[in-house]
Amino acid sequence: MDTFSQALLSEKTDKIPDEFDWFAPLIGDWDCDYDDNYGGQARHVKGEWIFRRVLEGAGIQDIFIFPSRATKEASPQPDGEYGSSLRMFNKTEKCYDVCYTCDHCMKRLRFSKEGDRLVGKVLDEDYSYWIFSEITSDSFKWENVMIKADGTRLLDCEIHGKRIKKS
Repeated sequence: MDTFSQALLSEKTDKIPDEFDWFAPLIGDWDCDYDDNYGGQARHVKGEWIFRRVLEGAGIQDIFIFPSRATKEASPQPDGEYGSSLRMFNKTEKCYDVCYTCDHCMKRLRFSKEGDRLVGKVLDEDYSYWIFSEITSDSFKWENVMIKADGTRLLDCEIHGKRIKKS
């Protein structure tokens, strides 16, 4: 392992208290199914999502790969995305400050826990949320939604993740 990887990747420390270690169940490698309506037609894309602890356990970073490396040649997507999020625990506010970036955008979010859901408000967009729900040891659901002030909910896309089992 090189020095960059050694400095970046880490194990759990006390920098995130256990009761706020909300993203811990997502740490690992995931096969994902992405669904949306692209150009007015239902679309399904296979992808990968990889989560790791970073920076002496102070945060969790992911790599978002859609379409997956295994399917990108056979099923290229015009809006395919390689991106990464850095989730840092904000001990003052008891939430996570998140930055997501890819080749065409950067978004800042603030995640809170609402029941069993992790709800990320996209800070620079009215009504835009990224929500993790149905989190188990082997699966999760993620949604990109708009939730208007009147409660109207509009789903942009959703992802269902299934943990990759190590042999």
